[in-house]
Amino acid sequence: MRIPMPWVLLLSIVVIGGICWYGSRRADFLTPPRESKIAEIRARVESSLLESGHPVDSLSEPKAGNEAAPRVLEIPAEPTIALGDLSKPPSLHEYGDRSSMGAAHLVELAGLLESKGALQRAWLAWERVLDAGTVDPDQGKLAIEAIKRLRRIPPDWDTSGIAAIPVTLHAGAGQKTAKVLTAILEQTARELEQASSGLLKVTVELHPSRSSRIAAGPAPVALWFTGAGKNTVSTAVLSFTVRSPQSLHEDLLQTEFLLIRDSLGHSTVHPAPEAMADGENPLDTLSSHITRHVWQEFGSLLKRPAKKDETVVKKPKSH
Repeated sequence: MRIPMPWVLLLSIVVIGGICWYGSRRADFLTPPRESKIAEIRARVESSLLESGHPVDSLSEPKAGNEAAPRVLEIPAEPTIALGDLSKPPSLHEYGDRSSMGAAHLVELAGLLESKGALQRAWLAWERVLDAGTVDPDQGKLAIEAIKRLRRIPPDWDTSGIAAIPVTLHAGAGQKTAKVLTAILEQTARELEQASSGLLKVTVELHPSRSSRIAAGPAPVALWFTGAGKNTVSTAVLSFTVRSPQSLHEDLLQTEFLLIRDSLGHSTVHPAPEAMADGENPLDTLSSHITRHVWQEFGSLLKRPAKKDETVVKKPKSH
């Protein structure tokens, strides 16, 4: 028995339509899929593409022919700087062994230590920028500003295990000037001790002129440093004229810095401290331009006995 063609077509349509209706009767074609579902499908598709050797990145280089060859993108590792054991108390000369790596390395090291909160070590690393080798002006300025900032944050350097080196600050002046000079000179001695973080113990020795004659013009004051004992090494002698009683404190500090800078520039392996900028507070200069290691070296230089070819400054002759 043959089935008429119209019935065949009708039955085929009914069967196909019934299957489609049964399979999609609960499907929702209007509501968009959830983001989580889309992410799941995307991850599954990307995974299958990578496993089949077809990368999804657009940076693949083509092989000879029509096949695409995957290119491995190598991300360079960030340069690492060894910080050492940060829990260990640092020494006064910490990071001095890295001077051969250059000032740029020390600047990066100091910044990294500061970011890690190791402020005492960061302070030492910034000091090494200044005294461990040649620095350009920008690096020197960066280190000085960092030292000024860090001096206010961490506790003072622990000098309990380090004996302070005694040095003597000498001043020669006329009798009238000497009376005004005594108290201010003592004040600058304490400020020098503070600037050196307690590494120096500064005593004052005043040498007033025996003459009572009052000279015309501004009164001169002569300054120099020696060790605490007899016949010890001396710095050069620098003189200045007193502009006014109000400027005497600043004049003393400026001259003391110049004496120390000149002595270090001629007598140590380290470069001379940065010069004082115009208008800069001389006490800030003493506290930031001279590192603690160099302060200690300055004291050690003065405490040794003078050699035959070294001049030992005597007390000024009376006039």
